[in-house]
Amino acid sequence: MKLAAACLFILFAACWLADRGSAPPPAPALAVPARAAPAPAQPVAAAGRQWMDALPDPVRPAWQSMADARLRGDERAPPLQAQVAPEPGPTPAQLADPAAYRNFEQGRDAKVMRAYAAAVESEVPRLRADVERARAAGIAPQEIAKVEAKIARLEKLRKSITETGTVSD
Repeated sequence: MKLAAACLFILFAACWLADRGSAPPPAPALAVPARAAPAPAQPVAAAGRQWMDALPDPVRPAWQSMADARLRGDERAPPLQAQVAPEPGPTPAQLADPAAYRNFEQGRDAKVMRAYAAAVESEVPRLRADVERARAAGIAPQEIAKVEAKIARLEKLRKSITETGTVSD
């Protein structure tokens, strides 16, 4: 083993000494292909190939793309929704009076419950239409029964909210 290591060392040393006086070795070829010149703008016939323009540049490192997106944003990202202003909190007078604060909290809770009831009113017709489509498509009756049970629970919830203003089991 030691003899093989010594032979390799002598071989490399001999090659190094032989190359010392010659020109430096040529630079290794890069694995990345050279960029072709951009094609001239094409008329509408090339419109179907727009998706190709959205592909990442194979020569450009990913970290550069991420840094650009952090600084300039990503044009492919959906627009951000405007921030909704938070609801006003209790006034100092309501905070000082326990009964007034309780009324404030009950009003906020009632608003949330009304939102649930409104959501149920818009959701139930969609679920009923789904049940009809499922029956027409031949979906298993036990799967349809699950959705019908959900509809019944939602209607019970809506009725409870409208009658009492709270959720009862």
